[in-house]
Amino acid sequence: MTGTLRIRDRLWKVIVEFLSTGLFTANYVLAPLGVVWVAANTPSSVRGLAALLGVPTIWMFPSFTAALLTGVIYPMHSENTKSADIDWVFGILIGSVVLTAVWFLPAWENSWTSLAETLAPLRVSSMFDRLWLMGLSWIACIPLMISTSLGTATDNIEEKSLPSETGQTDEPDSSAQSTTEHKHKSPQNSDNSDPLHPTLDDLEYNWKLAPNVGFWDVGGQDELKKEIIRSVLRPLTRVDEAYERFNVSPPNGILLYGSPGTGKTLFARAIAGELGHPYLELSAGDIKSRWINESTEQVNRLFDEAEQFDRCVIFIDEIDALLAGRGNELHREHAQVVNEFLAHLDDEDPNFLVIAATNRADLLDEAATRRGRFDQQYEIGLPSRDAREEIFRVRLCDLPTALDEDDYLELADRSDGLSSADIVGIVDDAAMHAAERDAEAITPTDLHESFPSTSERTT
Repeated sequence: MTGTLRIRDRLWKVIVEFLSTGLFTANYVLAPLGVVWVAANTPSSVRGLAALLGVPTIWMFPSFTAALLTGVIYPMHSENTKSADIDWVFGILIGSVVLTAVWFLPAWENSWTSLAETLAPLRVSSMFDRLWLMGLSWIACIPLMISTSLGTATDNIEEKSLPSETGQTDEPDSSAQSTTEHKHKSPQNSDNSDPLHPTLDDLEYNWKLAPNVGFWDVGGQDELKKEIIRSVLRPLTRVDEAYERFNVSPPNGILLYGSPGTGKTLFARAIAGELGHPYLELSAGDIKSRWINESTEQVNRLFDEAEQFDRCVIFIDEIDALLAGRGNELHREHAQVVNEFLAHLDDEDPNFLVIAATNRADLLDEAATRRGRFDQQYEIGLPSRDAREEIFRVRLCDLPTALDEDDYLELADRSDGLSSADIVGIVDDAAMHAAERDAEAITPTDLHESFPSTSERTT
């Protein structure tokens, strides 16, 4: 059945949005009412003091409990934490309306009896009994609570939106087209002469806007995605007090390693796409030169151009050719290149993230994997059965197909031992077969005929 995975993903997203907004809404109703209940149930001798202290508590307490809720809500949104912040804003607004209705319940309960009966369980006994007291207490408590909470939530949204606030329009990266659309904005404007927003055409390296690729385009690798979100995306996209408290810094570089065709390049593009920063994709051969000192100059030019952006992502494939171990048998030029590259990677507060890929991590110079450089290493291996099924679904989701659930399961079983690139090739060949015979949809036969032969798998 075409698009089942996409429908399931969208349904889960809707459920998460409703649940998140509901939890935040409940917080901004129950937290202040809880403070009122505590004040109303203190001994009469200190009730006046409790009521006085309750005013600033209502200002601050809902924001504190909402911050605790984020520990539950944000993981449900995966990498899309901005969506959680938007739910937070809606929760504040809806919760404030409900709280106000409960606050003034005695003033209107005779006009809308059915609604009053619904909200009656939230009414705190002996809270307020006169209209002027309701209005005065509401003015003293609720507006500042709303403004404080909205300030926190909207600040989070603005921080996540900073890369897109310079007016850059969305343009797809032609080198990284995807079967699904992910719209990310780049921090630079091609018409802006500000040195922090360079014109891409004026740079020597082939810088691009953020790739139109995200984690949705990467089939499987769920655990790796979660780890990347935790250790890379979250530190780079959120100003987190906990990170600042413990002086936790985002990584300068991460290393993806594994056999050829396992999807390292796609994963790197997905990370860049999720971050939404300008992106440069190159191989070690684009930096190394046969001329004396030219490679070192190329390295310096690379990072000089990177410094012109607010934030950027650099992906270097075949990094082992650039940062191979420095032995006595190697030319002095190579040692200089390694030293220069690692010196840039040691920047304390860099504006870049370097993503490197290699098929041979064992060839890297030991200094390259030292703490603060490529110390975060992730293996991209052959996809599991579930991952293979998901890759087929992702690659086929926007193509006309005549497949049911059993077909996807059969494809996953039959592709055992194949890499992500192999599966992409199978889908591309099947699409070609269907187009050649002017078919309405890709059939299971088209896909099965596109599988490599046994002899091709073993070569």
